[in-house]
Amino acid sequence: MDAIKTGVFIAAVRREQNMTQAELAARLHVTDKAVSKWERGAGLPDISLIEPLAAALDVSVLELMQGRRIPAETVRHTEAAEVLTDILGMAKHTRADKRSHLKQADRFLSRLLEAIGLLFLLCSVYCRTQLQTPIPLWLTISALVLAAAVLLAKCVLHRAVGNQT
Repeated sequence: MDAIKTGVFIAAVRREQNMTQAELAARLHVTDKAVSKWERGAGLPDISLIEPLAAALDVSVLELMQGRRIPAETVRHTEAAEVLTDILGMAKHTRADKRSHLKQADRFLSRLLEAIGLLFLLCSVYCRTQLQTPIPLWLTISALVLAAAVLLAKCVLHRAVGNQT
């Protein structure tokens, strides 16, 4: 699927229907900036938007994926198979991107948990050595609440990563 060719096609069909980018965006529940990005060839619509976009523009999914008008009687099975392969490739790429972002978030939460533990340790050592006082209860409770929140977020993330496979 060629982003530039598809973008030019989206823009042409949208103009044929006397529709603004904002109107098309409203129909698809996206921003007009997203529509502009597609039309400039800077990106492609999300896989979940292909069918609604085709319906909003009153074209077939095959025409949208090919970036050109295709008479109904000339649609060949090979073209349809190529488009289906493109769609499946886009879906795999999208899932891989989401999984990558989830893994990055998991690493961030792990580092945050380590930082909370280190900060608690440093505060505890400071209170015991410099101030000669026991560790304040509020500090202990705060550290435990923060650690519990981060651990809960990690559990939710692990469940999300598991659902992506």
